[in-house]
Amino acid sequence: MRFCANFGLCAGMGERGVIHVGRLWDAQKETHFCVLAARGFSPEEAARRAGLADMENLLLGRARVRRRIARLRAHLDEMFPPQALARAGLTRIALGDASGALDGQQAGGDLFHAAEVKLAKTGGVEIKFFDRLRALSMLAEMGGTSGGDALLEALSLSARTLGTDGEAPAGHG
Repeated sequence: MRFCANFGLCAGMGERGVIHVGRLWDAQKETHFCVLAARGFSPEEAARRAGLADMENLLLGRARVRRRIARLRAHLDEMFPPQALARAGLTRIALGDASGALDGQQAGGDLFHAAEVKLAKTGGVEIKFFDRLRALSMLAEMGGTSGGDALLEALSLSARTLGTDGEAPAGHG
């Protein structure tokens, strides 16, 4: 059995060249795999997310795919320098919706905001989230983001307004 660029797995040669078995090869899925691999996903995870589960070895066995991943990594490094990626991640932690982590056990659950996920001894799941205020503070140290400084000021003012015991002062609430 060998790999065919057009159709995937091939059983052997027929009168017109190759007898193809399995599904039609999808170039869009291959592209999706390359992008995910370039973004740092493991080959197994990239193949699964691209709809090509258990085919990562076949894909990485192709020189064209390896070259494409290398080119995409280079372009991503140029377009998104590490500091910009850090700023984007911190912004997502500070201002993004963390409710997707609650669906993390289901396929497609977003665990980006989860700092730690543990299985409890009771059989439940414990999820610890990243600290939003710390993320805002780190953004401020990096030079802020659009709207991040205003939100940080509003949160700081809100924290100063609260009493030391966490209760709002009389007449506020």
